[in-house]
Amino acid sequence: MNTVHRFILALLLVSTLACRAQPPAATEAGDAGTVMQFELTSLDGGALGPVDFAEELVLVEFWATWCGPCHLQAEILAKLYPELKKKGVEFLAVSLGEPEAVVRDFVAKRPFAYPVLIDPNDRIASEYGIFVLPTVVLLDRSGTIMYQREGISSADRLISAVETILEGRRPAGRT
Repeated sequence: MNTVHRFILALLLVSTLACRAQPPAATEAGDAGTVMQFELTSLDGGALGPVDFAEELVLVEFWATWCGPCHLQAEILAKLYPELKKKGVEFLAVSLGEPEAVVRDFVAKRPFAYPVLIDPNDRIASEYGIFVLPTVVLLDRSGTIMYQREGISSADRLISAVETILEGRRPAGRT
């Protein structure tokens, strides 16, 4: 393996490890069946949360500007958003642990098509056991966690989970 390949491999490893906020707790508060209720300040200045989309499924993406895999997840979600929005799914991006100015600068360069919420003190992460970035959570119309995945979720996996929830079933496991 040449030096460039070793460097790329090391960079990927460090990037993946850097996105782990802290070790997972023995029990995870974000288990399927938990109702996720929160309200945070959006970049638009208002307060927003899953309860504001009670008639829709809500996909919550937990991310940070410094997290390389989060950028890949955001690209997947950007492509999925128009299709899933037509099926009654709203997206929320929750930035964890960063000041609003940092998030605002990042989003100015890489805009989101859906609301970006700010959680500079990791309150929501602590409350719901979000310890790895990115993490994607799907909530049903009552705000109940139906699907939660740490790391990158593929478009196919997310579409399948949404379709399963729309059929009135819970996707298998925490996948």
